[in-house]
Amino acid sequence: MTAAEFIAACFWPFIVIAAFVLRKIRNTAAFPLAVNIVIVAAAAYVVLGTVYDKSSIIAVNDIHVVFVVMGLAMAGSQLRQPPLYGSFLDKAKALGWMILIVLLGSGLAWYAGRMLLLDHLTSRLVIEGRVDRAWRSTGRSRADYLVRIAGQSVKVTEPLYERLDKFRPRVRVEVGRGSNYVYEIEYLSN
Repeated sequence: MTAAEFIAACFWPFIVIAAFVLRKIRNTAAFPLAVNIVIVAAAAYVVLGTVYDKSSIIAVNDIHVVFVVMGLAMAGSQLRQPPLYGSFLDKAKALGWMILIVLLGSGLAWYAGRMLLLDHLTSRLVIEGRVDRAWRSTGRSRADYLVRIAGQSVKVTEPLYERLDKFRPRVRVEVGRGSNYVYEIEYLSN
């Protein structure tokens, strides 16, 4: 396990522990100190997540889970809205914004959740062959690392991309059907 995988694997346990600690000590003198520690650790995770988001498959899955949670939080935030007051136009605007936020949140949760479900609950696509080409996608601020194996393009993490780009070996890979990321790789003899 690399350092990037360890940090990514510790993300959700940190969230659970931080929520538990903050809930238990909310009415004590230690609460401000605990809040500061949690804020610093959360900021560190945000920075590491944006800088090293493609460093391990665990980090990629963490990002998808975060999107599911954010989407559900967006959609659920509209459940506790106060009753609509004012003129018909004011009510219509407020209702329109509520529907838009619910739709955006539901769409985000569905998109990322579908990727996770297809990656982890369906059989993976197996590709065997030589790495033909390795490149970085363009057009976005955060590029994806792509390789073509036996004529099929798949996404890989940054460390795997560097190895495959350098040596162009013959491999057998298992690819998640949702995100199209390589989950398992086996190097074959030439």
